[in-house]
Amino acid sequence: MKSYDVMTLFAQQLERSIASSDECKTKVVITPSSVNEKGVVIKVSLLKTFPDKEYQAKSNARSVRLRVSVSGTVESQTGLKMATGLIEKLDDFFEQDSLRLEEIVEGANSMQTIRKIPNTRILQRISQEDSFFSNPDSTDVQDVQDDRTVIITVPEES
Repeated sequence: MKSYDVMTLFAQQLERSIASSDECKTKVVITPSSVNEKGVVIKVSLLKTFPDKEYQAKSNARSVRLRVSVSGTVESQTGLKMATGLIEKLDDFFEQDSLRLEEIVEGANSMQTIRKIPNTRILQRISQEDSFFSNPDSTDVQDVQDDRTVIITVPEES
């Protein structure tokens, strides 16, 4: 599997699991992107891709390191509630046991199902930096930048 495909599948998995829920609707944006919306979005950015020789002894693997950020501006208590809700939903998402990369598979009768891709794993590291900042240009707006590094390991194509 190619690194770009891993990033795209992961962004779609975040969209299904977090961004399109009933409590909070937001966009998952793969950067670079021309999307510059008001409010809060989840950004997925590619940081590094490299062969992972330590994953399994008998197979070659590739690790893809991504930055996942809840970022944007908060202009009201509703926006603050949405931003903190997104951060907490990301926390819950990454705390799942045996988190694996998923793909949508279309069956013979055109029904789509979600399949966990075997021999993949998803790990995260949360930045210890503050996530909420006062905006220097306004007392009415607060900026959000909650970053975490995600490492996805997949079997490498031969």
